[in-house]
Amino acid sequence: MNGLVAFGQFELGRLMRSWRFLAVTVGFPVVFYLLFLGDRRPSEIVDGSVAWNIYLMVAMCSFGALVAALNAGGTRLASERATGWARQIRVTPLPAWSYVGTKVTVSMVVVLPVLLLVEVVGTTFGGVQMDVGQWIGLTALMWVAALPFAVLGVFVGFLVHAETAYPVVTVLMFVLGYFGGLFTPVSQMPQALRVAARLLPSFHNASLGIDFLAGRGLGFVHWLVLLGYAVALGLVIVWRHRLQESRGLA
Repeated sequence: MNGLVAFGQFELGRLMRSWRFLAVTVGFPVVFYLLFLGDRRPSEIVDGSVAWNIYLMVAMCSFGALVAALNAGGTRLASERATGWARQIRVTPLPAWSYVGTKVTVSMVVVLPVLLLVEVVGTTFGGVQMDVGQWIGLTALMWVAALPFAVLGVFVGFLVHAETAYPVVTVLMFVLGYFGGLFTPVSQMPQALRVAARLLPSFHNASLGIDFLAGRGLGFVHWLVLLGYAVALGLVIVWRHRLQESRGLA
């Protein structure tokens, strides 16, 4: 157990020392929040549920979690496979599952401060005001619901090469962000895109946060879709990892 904890701390430390990771992970959701905030009056009600400044804050929390998870698991893991780091881990006494488990865990850890930072920007620049219970509840909900993003990042890292990891991650960020309704309310999209949005984890992640603040129930369908993504992608990761181990690949 001590070895796993030390390995996790080492992985987290390496990640947080990467200036490019920090700049992209922190910069994208904060900059987009400030850019899109002026598109409407902050107090304008969106989708008949919450004000625009709140809707956008929740959406950028979701986008920030997506960016953090994809970069922590996708680009970093693909690079480590290319350099042989993953092979080196396999010759240590650590359990075979520890590499994948640690990657998912570290991704979830780095998601949390990104959520908090977007919320700080939302209250300081966006004028979002909520009671303490709502802030805590929203943060906890968005963090737990970000698990599929963390698993997706590791999934990408195992399937793509180091040279293509960054373009793939970038495309995924903006495809899931735009078509998931994180930049434009889904209700204002064409009908075909509304249907497509409901198939994406980003839509369901943000919808949970918005429903929570709007006082609606946390829909079973949202949880079902997010859990389905996490389980399905997790099974593929386990299969891929075992296949690579059996062949002695990175």
